[in-house]
Amino acid sequence: MTLQELRYAVAVAHERHFGRAAEKCFVSQPSLSVAIKHLEDELGIRLFERTKADVVVTDIGRQVIAQAERTLDEATKVKQLAAAGKDQLRGVFAARAGGSVAGAGARNATRY
Repeated sequence: MTLQELRYAVAVAHERHFGRAAEKCFVSQPSLSVAIKHLEDELGIRLFERTKADVVVTDIGRQVIAQAERTLDEATKVKQLAAAGKDQLRGVFAARAGGSVAGAGARNATRY
């Protein structure tokens, strides 16, 4: 299971239509359908009931979609933390090196 598959499932649940969900996700409808099928096969459940007129989220699908939304939110937080950490490291290197990364390495080598 991938975050991308979870994003696609959430989009289908919100749009209740595979074509519109694919447009929203900037992928082709067949690619989105394959990803949803893969996710359903991996989980061993049907997330959606497909009819000619509509896509309906199954009972277990609603629970999985709710968890997927939480998971995607948490993944976004991880990216934000990492981005904030990169900014902090850039400041540390600049301050310790006096503008030289080599200087920071030499000082840190003697400390550790």
